Amino acid sequence: MTNENLNTALNNVKEAWKYPELFQNTSRSERILSGVVGSYLLFKGLTSIFSHPVIGATGAAVGAGLLYRGITGYCPARDLAEQQQDLDLESDDVVIKETIISTEL
Repeated sequence: MTNENLNTALNNVKEAWKYPELFQNTSRSERILSGVVGSYLLFKGLTSIFSHPVIGATGAAVGAGLLYRGITGYCPARDLAEQQQDLDLESDDVVIKETIISTEL
């Protein structure tokens, strides 16, 4: 991660703290649970990174993502799913090319 990416992430977190109603898409209980579980996974991942590098790095990455979700109240995966669901709600056009009328009863 470059310094520019880190600064962008920190600015996003600051904006989320200033204007939480614009960024929140998780409930209070989800935020608390994400923060607790994210903190635990981040701690366990960082402490085991030298003995089990792949598992430790994976745990730390997942923990950091959950901690971010808990702190900001914004879940990018949920936002993407909601956007996809909104796109799926649009009706498709139906084109009728042929009409058959039957006179048999």
